[in-house]
Amino acid sequence: MMLASRLACVVLAALLPAAASAQSVNFWLAAVPGNIQGCIAADPQFTREHTFTVKDGQAEITSPGGINTKLKMVKPNVYETDYQLGRLNLHVVADLSVTPRTLNVTEKNLGCKWTAKKE
Repeated sequence: MMLASRLACVVLAALLPAAASAQSVNFWLAAVPGNIQGCIAADPQFTREHTFTVKDGQAEITSPGGINTKLKMVKPNVYETDYQLGRLNLHVVADLSVTPRTLNVTEKNLGCKWTAKKE
């Protein structure tokens, strides 16, 4: 029984670093004041919770509004991607290197912006 307990502790200790490598942050995006009418029409896709996850060096963002994509690290704790959502040409940046952590989505053609800060 004692050997089984020790073995379970060793197995658990071996698994913890893998589990600890996952980091998840939830953001609620909001439109930046002054967005044009075309941007406001897209608000329902953006003004909801977005989950940013880094696991084993791979970053992704998911949301019920349709943004589900991988991001690349451009510098330590800063990730970005370009993403096409319908007619929208989006640039997504998650910055976990600052306090508070931020998520910014910019539409490249119309200049629409949505932003979130994780308190």
